[in-house]
Amino acid sequence: MNKRLILFLAVCGFITNALGQKSLSDYTYVEVPKLYEFLFEEDQHQLNSLTKFLFNKYGFNAYFSDELPNVKRCDGLQAEILGKPGFIYTKITVVLKDCNGTEVFRSEEGKSKYKEYKKAYHDAMRKAFVSVEELGVQQKEVTVYEDDANEDASEAPVVQPDKKAEEKTGDDTGASEVANTMYFPEAKFTSYEKDGASFLLRKTVDGYSLYEESETAPNGLLLKGNILVAPNVPAIYQSADGKEMEVSFSKNNDLYLGSSVDRVIFKAQN
Repeated sequence: MNKRLILFLAVCGFITNALGQKSLSDYTYVEVPKLYEFLFEEDQHQLNSLTKFLFNKYGFNAYFSDELPNVKRCDGLQAEILGKPGFIYTKITVVLKDCNGTEVFRSEEGKSKYKEYKKAYHDAMRKAFVSVEELGVQQKEVTVYEDDANEDASEAPVVQPDKKAEEKTGDDTGASEVANTMYFPEAKFTSYEKDGASFLLRKTVDGYSLYEESETAPNGLLLKGNILVAPNVPAIYQSADGKEMEVSFSKNNDLYLGSSVDRVIFKAQN
């Protein structure tokens, strides 16, 4: 009888813990470091940027530390990337921890045989993210607090609007949806999608650079063009082959290239 009682209590405890455990979709963001312990410089080989890009692509709200809005630490996750350069294989593992430092996810190890460091790290990172993609995560909207974001904060939170749920009016959205130069993305990196392809917009000193995710590119990102921004003049998009187009952004950071007649729209993903 005692053995049965002990077994019953153990099963109940297991069920309680399982039911109480948060899923990755219950968190609102993931914080990506700009420097990995196995590298020597911030965003070396653009590996940190690739990590953030892939998290955003697979349903997370990814931020670098200096991009985080006023949020509660325990609302999000901290990413830790474990890298092992080797003579035969370069290996990458993606780890996610909660605010208490408890590991809540560890990816399958991504391995690459490429000898060039940058290509090897990018290849291994993408392979590690296969198991992240399989999770099917869709994180909640980020909750931003007006004052200090600590666990004792009594102020009511301000929830960021759901950009994906904003009303759309078709591909030729019109003047009410297309923005002027007031609506430039403030984030260092913004993810986009067009015709099933993924793109990354990187903020630069002169404006922005637009990259397409490509397995054929040496670093996994193919430069498509640059957006030049200067005071008191319209922003201009210059493609990699030298063509120039009009450029504008919507309030939710959608990117519009070309005139209203032949406009190309890139949908913001974060």
